[in-house]
Amino acid sequence: MSSKEEHESSILFRQVSHPLNERSKLTEEQLNKYETWKTQPAMAQIKLEFIDFDHEVRLSIEHLNENDKKIAAETNNNETNDSTEPKKKKFKGQNRKHLEINAKSSTANENNHHLCFFVVRGGLDKCPYKSSCKHSHDLSNYLTQRPADFDTNCYMFDVYGQCFYGILCRFGQSHIDSITGHNKIVARLNQTYVESLNKYPPLLKHFLRRKKYDYKLSDHLTKIANKLITKVNVAKRNNPTAADENQDEKEKEDRSLVDIYYSALPVNKNDKKNQPNEMEILPPDVDAIDGDQQAPQSSRPVPFRTLGTITDADMIRLKPREKVRIDFNRRLYLAPLTTVGNLPFRRICKEYGCEITCGEMAMTTSLLQGQMSEFALLRRHPSETIFGVQLCGSFVDTMTRTVQLLEENFDYDFIDLNCACPIDLVYKKGAGCALTRRTIDFERICRSVSCLSTRPITIKLRTGIMTGENNAHEIVSLAKSWKSDYDDNHVVDLFTLHGRSKEMRYSKSADWNYVDECAKLSNPIPFYGVGDIYAFEDYYKRLDETSVSGCMIARGALIKPWLFTEIKEQRTWDISAGERFDMLKRYTNYGLEHWGSDQSGVEKTRRFLLEWFSFLYRYIPVGLLERLPHRLNERPPYFFGRNDLETLMSSKLCSDWVKLTELLLGKVSSDFHFLPKHKANAYG
Repeated sequence: MSSKEEHESSILFRQVSHPLNERSKLTEEQLNKYETWKTQPAMAQIKLEFIDFDHEVRLSIEHLNENDKKIAAETNNNETNDSTEPKKKKFKGQNRKHLEINAKSSTANENNHHLCFFVVRGGLDKCPYKSSCKHSHDLSNYLTQRPADFDTNCYMFDVYGQCFYGILCRFGQSHIDSITGHNKIVARLNQTYVESLNKYPPLLKHFLRRKKYDYKLSDHLTKIANKLITKVNVAKRNNPTAADENQDEKEKEDRSLVDIYYSALPVNKNDKKNQPNEMEILPPDVDAIDGDQQAPQSSRPVPFRTLGTITDADMIRLKPREKVRIDFNRRLYLAPLTTVGNLPFRRICKEYGCEITCGEMAMTTSLLQGQMSEFALLRRHPSETIFGVQLCGSFVDTMTRTVQLLEENFDYDFIDLNCACPIDLVYKKGAGCALTRRTIDFERICRSVSCLSTRPITIKLRTGIMTGENNAHEIVSLAKSWKSDYDDNHVVDLFTLHGRSKEMRYSKSADWNYVDECAKLSNPIPFYGVGDIYAFEDYYKRLDETSVSGCMIARGALIKPWLFTEIKEQRTWDISAGERFDMLKRYTNYGLEHWGSDQSGVEKTRRFLLEWFSFLYRYIPVGLLERLPHRLNERPPYFFGRNDLETLMSSKLCSDWVKLTELLLGKVSSDFHFLPKHKANAYG
């Protein structure tokens, strides 16, 4: 953030362009409108002095697709010509062209430098290809055409003494030699750069892309599960009479599932399937870009290298039923959030008191194909003390293979199986919500994954597919019954239930009565409820009035991440616009650290920040409200803030969100466009 942009933000914070309303100066029509709003359901009650009565209520069309723009234009024309108030068109769902439009504007900002990354990051001596390298090594030539920096201060250099993007950094004046273009390094005694965990190992990428990863363990486990868990066997198990007659067969089945891990372990010691032969030696550049090479993978997973005290779990491979247990009771749990729940956002939530975090939903098929974008969802910051990976898949073979892949190569604390995703693209493939209707496949997945993993297994559910046709209680009862006679451990270690159906998506209020019913049914397995937690009063009300072990927080954290602090301190925080802007600064710095400070990294940080703004703008400052607590789905009338910065942060226009990012990341190009992912922005 440059001194000029910092000056602009400070002016916005001090300036108040709109004077407060005085009741004596308002017309009778405005007062009647205010009284109507106070009694209108689902309407947030704003203090009279902050309501913007003069706002021109017209539909904003900048974030709509072409068909919706025509409808909006007709609505605007009718509103201008007719004296009666027209019926407004409700725009819901997803902006299907948002990826296309956002990609068009980002292509113009791509790096066309053609520089060798080895030279950029380590100097001429680091490039293994030397003169045969197809990329340019001429830093001085690039200096002549290098674009102007956004700012003179680089966050990475100021904090850690080194910026890994060197001459490509868009904030590089402080660490780039203006003559040679070489990157400066300064030792910082008080700060040490700690890389994020779960980077995509280059050797793993090599195996996956050549389809040579050894899945012998998971494939053998899948065969046993497919053989034992069938409609006939499940019917016998559910029929007590038949179960008594075939007790020996039942015990054999349970024992096979318990010992499935060991029955799949024996492998040929001379098997070198996962080791590259002489013709498949990895290129010498893999460890310079992607990190350290991974040791040759074996069928038996090995413990992770750890820092600090070495526990028994580090030295001894745990049995399938001897898992590392997590105390889920009354923990502050941030829900896995697609797109917006990225690593920089989770760092912000951790600073405000969040205890459990979970990565974004990762598709098992994409992970097995080796897609780098999908493996990026597994990244973990060292500050995330309890971190989970959420997987979404539809069949037992892909699920077990993915879990084996994660178990042997990545660091996490639990696995969350997504059985709640309402997106049609996922549902039609038999994953997400659809998995709860395929109980045989659901059981195969859960029991096989539990036998393979040494970490706890959690399941995220919705109430059902259609509204009024709840089936979550059946799934909870079914999963609870998966318990061996030989120990006291269940297959599932935690249930989380979103109190809405697939049909409801995020509209209407969550059904906490049904959540309570399922929570009682799941005892003694921990059970978390999800839905409409937006204030500390909501959080403690659900804990006191229901049987849940805790509450998972989703959209409430997107709109106000400091909700975790409010819950811990049991107070309503009237956070100022300046404090919120400082939070955005931290997010920007974390984004540049995570995605990079080059042109590509700056654009990624800007776009993810803009996606977050589609939720952040809905926060109504506590000092403007007449009634507390404010409900999640309550919409406010048009209002202005206590200063211009607070007013700008409450704007629902994408152009205003872009202005805020310009205060943090510099000016955008003239052809820059942005469409939020959802039209209604999940207001409900």
